[in-house]
Amino acid sequence: FGSSRNRSELIHPEPSLPVERMSDMWAQWGKTMEVSGDGVVRKVSGGNYARHVAGKEVLSSGVHCWEVEVTSGATANNNRDIYIGVAVPGCDVEKGEHHEKGKAWYLRTHDGNTYGSNVENEDAAKKGKLFVPGDRVGLRLDCNDGSLRFYRNGEPFGDQFPPGSITSPVVRAVELKCQGQSVTLLPEGKVPQSVTLLPEVQGA
Repeated sequence: FGSSRNRSELIHPEPSLPVERMSDMWAQWGKTMEVSGDGVVRKVSGGNYARHVAGKEVLSSGVHCWEVEVTSGATANNNRDIYIGVAVPGCDVEKGEHHEKGKAWYLRTHDGNTYGSNVENEDAAKKGKLFVPGDRVGLRLDCNDGSLRFYRNGEPFGDQFPPGSITSPVVRAVELKCQGQSVTLLPEGKVPQSVTLLPEVQGA
């Protein structure tokens, strides 16, 4: 699965651009969730409805990179339909799909599409097979220009939220749907620190 954009990308470090090192933890979750001290959050009860989990650190300026590991799928069928991204602070943890209200910006691991900012998604191939337990979703949030990029195991993945998409402040966030699903917030993610987009080539 890849991006539908018709433009080339170069990914390289940019020493002059400071990147904040993550020192976050899961801080807000509802009654259907269980959080452990090593960054794992797991849905332990309730029906198959998305429920919100949020980080503690409020992100309002600078560039932030981190990873979230898909640690386990649903107990019943190994379903790994999970939303991973950012959300405005204070979203209801007993509800989900906050992107529909303009309060969250996610990558959905089930279909690899982005959700939020009125993004229109095409039907994706390999639904349910894009991420398996142990895979890492990388995120690079630029609060200065309002962009959010995604990675799979350190490599660029799927469509991105371009500059002007994300309204700060936000917090790191996920939404789990099924019992047994779990993710781990990783303290040091392997995400490129800078991305330069080359202009679109006419006629390509």
